[in-house]
Amino acid sequence: MMQRRAFLTLTAAAGTLTAPAILRAQSRPVIKVGLGPQQPTQADTRRVWEPVYKIVCDRAGADLHLNVANDWAGIAVAIANEQVDVAQMGPWGYVLARANGGARPINMMLVNGNPFYKALIVGRPGLKISKFPDDAKGMSMQMLDTGSTSGWLVPTYFLRQRGIEPKTFFGRYAEGASAAAAQMATINGQVDLATGWDTHRNTMIKNGMMQADSNQVIWESDPLPNECVVVRKGLDQALADKLQAAFNGLSEEEKKLLPPPYTGFVSTTHEPYEVLEKMGRDLGVLKVSS
Repeated sequence: MMQRRAFLTLTAAAGTLTAPAILRAQSRPVIKVGLGPQQPTQADTRRVWEPVYKIVCDRAGADLHLNVANDWAGIAVAIANEQVDVAQMGPWGYVLARANGGARPINMMLVNGNPFYKALIVGRPGLKISKFPDDAKGMSMQMLDTGSTSGWLVPTYFLRQRGIEPKTFFGRYAEGASAAAAQMATINGQVDLATGWDTHRNTMIKNGMMQADSNQVIWESDPLPNECVVVRKGLDQALADKLQAAFNGLSEEEKKLLPPPYTGFVSTTHEPYEVLEKMGRDLGVLKVSS
């Protein structure tokens, strides 16, 4: 009888000890995802992207915790400081996060099936420029914030490569506008020129926010790598691989959840973004040790 009681006691104790381990085995990791203000409001951004990230995290065997930041700079800081596990970022923002915290890309986003886009400089209606940038001297220029790939980095690099300092070349120069505000400033004749990118301008035209001839494209860049999905430096590589595969494996029906003009994801490495890294170094705004 004593032996039987001892066996039951040990069995109960073993059950107490193993229960937490069973619970741990059944629990799933939580992936913290950070998104920038891609839609007009934070609520809109969450509504548009949360279903996609739920699918991806579920297929990677994890649960989703989604945060939407007030600005793009906040996302770059969060991924660099490993406050979030995954972030969806603009190309230049990713390069900065890599330099500051070792963030690494896993997927590049496709726009209308393409892995690239172009930076633009647009002009107000009726603006006469035969040769850019020569004929633009003294005109007013509105750029986006210094964290923007197409709205600051690329056009600034283009001009300085030609010996032009934007802040003194243009008659009135400003930085920091949103992409939509910059487009509208040229449409309304508030400025002569403004920076932007083709995907955004085409989306504004498609959504009826402007007409194709509301302003004019004065200059466009060579193709640039699209925005990307980035993981923090310390994220487990096996989990990063699962996330990458999940993005690539979205079905055609699931891709319909993506907001236009996004059409899917492909795997990527840092290599396509090296051109932007070089621009940053040449402009003196990026220091990369390796």
